[in-house]
Amino acid sequence: MPVSRWVRWVGAVVVALALAGCSVGAPDQSVTIEATSPGAVLGWAPVALPDGLEARTLTTLGDRLLVGALRAGDPPAPAMVTVDAAGAATSVPLTPASPYGSEARWYSVATDGARVIAIGGANGGAHANVRWTTWAGTAAGVVELPQSFYTFGGWGAGDLVEAVVTPSGDALVGSWGGARAGLDTAVWTFADRTWTRQDPGGTALESTLDLLAGPRGATVDGPGLLVTGSALHLTPGPVRQTAALWRSPGVNTAWRRVDLPDAGTHSEAVSAHCPSPDAVCVVAGQVDGALALWQLDGERAQRLIGIPRLAVGDQDPVPAPLAAGSTSLVVSPSGAGTTVLTGAPLGGDGPWRTSAGPGGRPLAAALVGDRLYVATRQQPGGPTSLWSARWTR
Repeated sequence: MPVSRWVRWVGAVVVALALAGCSVGAPDQSVTIEATSPGAVLGWAPVALPDGLEARTLTTLGDRLLVGALRAGDPPAPAMVTVDAAGAATSVPLTPASPYGSEARWYSVATDGARVIAIGGANGGAHANVRWTTWAGTAAGVVELPQSFYTFGGWGAGDLVEAVVTPSGDALVGSWGGARAGLDTAVWTFADRTWTRQDPGGTALESTLDLLAGPRGATVDGPGLLVTGSALHLTPGPVRQTAALWRSPGVNTAWRRVDLPDAGTHSEAVSAHCPSPDAVCVVAGQVDGALALWQLDGERAQRLIGIPRLAVGDQDPVPAPLAAGSTSLVVSPSGAGTTVLTGAPLGGDGPWRTSAGPGGRPLAAALVGDRLYVATRQQPGGPTSLWSARWTR
């Protein structure tokens, strides 16, 4: 093992041991949690996908739902379908170009309403690492874009977490071995059917001996990017992991970190949604094991109150908040099930309202017209189910 990789591995072990000795269960005392009010009763109905497909990602594609799915088999195979308002499913032709593309599981699917870009992954090789594949196209067909092994693989390889379509260009967000410490947040940009990793050196994306950047997701933010995740503080004293955002006014320019307030001792920003340029962004994540929501208005971040205490674990998906007119929707894990929270984008005049979601814990969510779609899973690693309910404003 090269010395540089051994140093990074030892550093990761030290950090993990330090975190194991930290207390992460104490509730955040700096925010008032108000009683919530009951919301609308939603009539959930299962959505049948053809050929026993399982939904993995949900994306709004104009007036249709785009489902990134998995087809049962040995090995399983990727699939995509669109679902219209009547529930009719139409297959999106896929053209894999590699063995790993033929076995890919969807990690992220993004669209601007017409074009589609996606990240797939399949475990393989001597160490069973994820072998990443990238895809592009439209509802008429999506093709794999072959890349050099070293685009996403090699000694410094980390993960890919999100594909994003921005007015400034397409981007992939993930992590890569840092020059100074741990893993840096990495951004790949696209030109001539090729993804190119950009150097984060000297930017807010770079990890240091005092702070490790940990990306969890990303979304379009006006003409630029908003990356969600956490900052691991390694300064003298207790190790702290706190929710953070990274913003770029373009696809990869002038990065700055925003530390989210009232972030307790162990927290993470998981997902976010910025409805339109210059609009308030809503960020969803967890603080000390419970759901937390923040708003980002320009450069001002504020944690929202009136949120019920819903248990959210470190690895739990929290689908990106959704916007229905002037209303924000958040689909959250809740015990063994799902809760839908509704409130104004700026937190509203009172507590958020809660409605029962479908059975199982949420994996993904999307709003298409007056239909709210949620993909859930009853148990880790188990099959998924797709549900819909009519949303009335």
